[in-house]
Amino acid sequence: MRFASTQRQRALKQTLEVDRTLDLKAVVKQFIRPTQQIRGELSPADRNQMKRGDRFARQFLRGDRFVDEYRLVKAKIGQQIHVQLNSFSFDTYLQLVDRRTNTVLFQNDDANLGYTTDSSLTFIVQPGVDYTLRISSFHPNQTGRYHLSTRGFQARSTPQFNFAYGYGLIDAAAAIAQVAGRSPVKNGTKLGGSNWSLDLVKAPAVWQRGFTGKGTVVAVIDTGVDYHHPDLQANIWKNVGDIPNNGIDDDGNGYIDDVRGWNFVNGNNDPMDWNGHGTHVSGTIAATNNKVGVTGVAYDAQIMPVKVLDDDGFGSYDAIARGIRYAVQNGADVINLSLGGSELGQAQKSALRLARQKGVVVVMASGNERQIYGTTRPNQPALASTIGLGLAVGAIDKRRKVADFSNPTGNRPLDFVVAPGVNVRSTVPGGRYESYGWNGTSMATPHVAGVAALLLSAAPNLTPVQIEHLITTTANPQGITYI
Repeated sequence: MRFASTQRQRALKQTLEVDRTLDLKAVVKQFIRPTQQIRGELSPADRNQMKRGDRFARQFLRGDRFVDEYRLVKAKIGQQIHVQLNSFSFDTYLQLVDRRTNTVLFQNDDANLGYTTDSSLTFIVQPGVDYTLRISSFHPNQTGRYHLSTRGFQARSTPQFNFAYGYGLIDAAAAIAQVAGRSPVKNGTKLGGSNWSLDLVKAPAVWQRGFTGKGTVVAVIDTGVDYHHPDLQANIWKNVGDIPNNGIDDDGNGYIDDVRGWNFVNGNNDPMDWNGHGTHVSGTIAATNNKVGVTGVAYDAQIMPVKVLDDDGFGSYDAIARGIRYAVQNGADVINLSLGGSELGQAQKSALRLARQKGVVVVMASGNERQIYGTTRPNQPALASTIGLGLAVGAIDKRRKVADFSNPTGNRPLDFVVAPGVNVRSTVPGGRYESYGWNGTSMATPHVAGVAALLLSAAPNLTPVQIEHLITTTANPQGITYI
């Protein structure tokens, strides 16, 4: 189990989405259906016909590449298509092209984390797009056999729910208006700059109503938290039932001197963050409103540091389950889980059920594997939202475009919204602020956890079911784009 951030994937040689036009001369003579397997071969006879004067063509499809193209036919609008390209003969390169506009929509070199010779991509069929799959090699003059496969299924999207982004972009102002019985603040204060994500979720409009997260506790179950950070220090939760450094479990909770949380990696009372992930998440939730650095969505909330991931961002399922139980038993109102894996063990499920029973809201990252692995549903534990154990969160960028890495909802109904998760700036260890924004559903999730804290500061008796209902029914799908 690891954190749901793409921050450490920057070394990948995967080429991200490109919005450029190409001069396509070749006529596609091969076709592929939404679900089909094709065995093909690149040979010198397949040399591409791109104009050599096209700068972008020279960069990505030079004259020394061989190319096969397959036009997608019989696909239905809204259908989700996963494409996989494999070869034992050459390092594959896969592109998705709209032949109607001569635009490269996606291109991918690596199908998995790290360096591989396979490629994959996932997309949803949109109206007015003429999809073509272009097969080539990453290196020049490579030939050989390849296996191209497509897998499609009909996404269960409705006017209220979309396969790609669930109920839409979280709207803090609209959710609070439902609780306060007043119309949302119109044309509220905009922070701009590196705080753009707060503007997008309309947190400043909620502050204008007087709700700032005060009196709420958000447990950040992660790599720990830099509790000395000047923008977090004032908002670090304190266990008032324990006397510091006396070596006694004063409050009888089973943890000695846990005055500011617990470290389940090393089994001690120091949840310091040496990775940065948990501190970044915490800043988005509750960095103080001190006109310095960044401001949190719920800047008067308290952060409970619970360290379950090591300095490399990895942890055990057991540690995560115990971390959830610790947060519940020690008074957390909201739990932020910006982490994920492939499994949901019985211990984790039991811990999530305990949180539900005790009235604790759990917010979970959907994961970042869509474009790399072709993932079609959230990771665990976010997928547990299908059985009513929390809220799943995907990522969008500043322009309301769903991030290419953000895992979609799958084909089962669940509480799923999106929030800013691309180029998000926040706090990092050592009293610093990241000079560039981080990417990941990890970065989107704390926006939603912060909004849950704002709702609880406005109405402390709200249940998890009520909060999830408020968040999903007031989310805004307008203007969100996806490919």
